[in-house]
Amino acid sequence: MAAEPSESYVRYVKHAESVAQVGFFSTTLFCFTLIFLTLFGVKRNFGSYTYLLVLFPVVGIFFATIELILYPNVYSHNAGYVFYSSSRPFKMEKEVVTWFLAFYTGVYASTISMLSVQFLYRFWAIFDETKLRFFKGWRFLICIMYSVFFGIQWALGIYYFDAIDEYSKSYLKEEMLKRYDTDIAEISGMTLVAYDENGYVRWFNVSCTLNMTLIMLIQYTVIIYCAVFMYRGMEEKLRMLSFSLRSLHKQFFKTLILQIVTPTITLFSPVMLIIYLPLLDLETDLPTGIFLCAFTLYPAMDALIVMYIVRDYRRAARNILKKFLEQLHSWLSTDKDYAVSQTKSIAANIPAAMNNL
Repeated sequence: MAAEPSESYVRYVKHAESVAQVGFFSTTLFCFTLIFLTLFGVKRNFGSYTYLLVLFPVVGIFFATIELILYPNVYSHNAGYVFYSSSRPFKMEKEVVTWFLAFYTGVYASTISMLSVQFLYRFWAIFDETKLRFFKGWRFLICIMYSVFFGIQWALGIYYFDAIDEYSKSYLKEEMLKRYDTDIAEISGMTLVAYDENGYVRWFNVSCTLNMTLIMLIQYTVIIYCAVFMYRGMEEKLRMLSFSLRSLHKQFFKTLILQIVTPTITLFSPVMLIIYLPLLDLETDLPTGIFLCAFTLYPAMDALIVMYIVRDYRRAARNILKKFLEQLHSWLSTDKDYAVSQTKSIAANIPAAMNNL
């Protein structure tokens, strides 16, 4: 059911900003914790997979930081949407903010691409260890370039195909004023309107949706392919490994399964709703920007999944916490002993002081 014409969506923007702030701080906390435990806490050597365990949360923190700076928003109206930011961080020009919005979407695409790389690593670690050479030394740059390539493709696609034109301005101007009290001519962002006034597809705009679909399809295909074949053949392959390695692979497999469900809900589904809704040309007005705030929550959730499922991280966290509490107790005990000794010294000097009176 369509919302009332006079209803304002400004409150949803405020809610989204609050969630983005929570997402930033939680992502920073949990991702830094994961990085610290990976580098200094966990005793087991994860090999070249360590690079991915560190790189992914680093990108997550970077992604959450960009969102906190830009506060991007999306508004969906009938056959169109506008992806924009009304803020001017660091007094940047409108066009510069538009570039940063495109860059933000590119980091999103790199994130989902990096997720598929993780699945590929675990798949090869079980079924074809020789291919793990692509994750060692300078070859690891191939994995990075893979993610960067799709990030650039996504960013350029939305910047070029979804550039705001006169038709999209006229299509969304009135509703933007009603819902957000914002003039579309003053914002930084991109728009998509799927159909023109005669009902024909605006293929130039829709090319952006096709580009996004291609990128998501490639990454999700890799993820599902690796997950299905690992599920089918993992038990037989793991019988040939030691108990310790079998346990580790099973833990990482459980992690990856959760890493399918979580990004499907927080990363893929919101984007699919936003980009495909205009193609249906329904009479609807939705503050779809509220779904973007799920993006900043994902890196924190991913870090928690790894630290909870993989036993080595739980053990490392307990050991570090135990050492911290022991040091704290030792410090408090030292202060207490010092205070007691000072009290005894003062008490011992009181009679001498009284005799001198």
